[in-house]
Amino acid sequence: MSEIQRDGHWLVARDKRGLLTAMMRHLAGDSHISFEGDLSHCDFPPSLLPSAEETAALQRATAFPRLDFVVLPLKDDTVRPILNIVLPKNRFMKDIVHIQIEKEGKLEFGSYDNFHHECIVCFLGVSTDLLQSLQEGGILRSWGALPRADWGHGRTGVRA
Repeated sequence: MSEIQRDGHWLVARDKRGLLTAMMRHLAGDSHISFEGDLSHCDFPPSLLPSAEETAALQRATAFPRLDFVVLPLKDDTVRPILNIVLPKNRFMKDIVHIQIEKEGKLEFGSYDNFHHECIVCFLGVSTDLLQSLQEGGILRSWGALPRADWGHGRTGVRA
């Protein structure tokens, strides 16, 4: 994965669907989203410009077994079409193992191991005001600083 040189937050989700939607909407713009897992039920149309190529910021989180991997541009007008593919039948939880969002070439959000409560992180592109709002709205149970020493250790899926 990309080298991370900035502060992060560890998130505990109450509403995982709501968290994914909020992060996609918040980070849309000069951004990309990647999905890794069994994508056989995720028919991303050519209009979404799907690519199987890793980027500097969006790389596979599982080396073995090799899972399906796709990178899509994340813009205001692609958020809803992407959600229309990954939300039905809880594909984002059942079929997709890892989700990452980069903005302007920097990893800003990652959900690993099917939104495992120890595996959801965000970085400076996600404001603490937004995190507080998501907690007050019931989307997050809690959030806190991600100690730099934890990056690359434990279950975050993020390597320093």
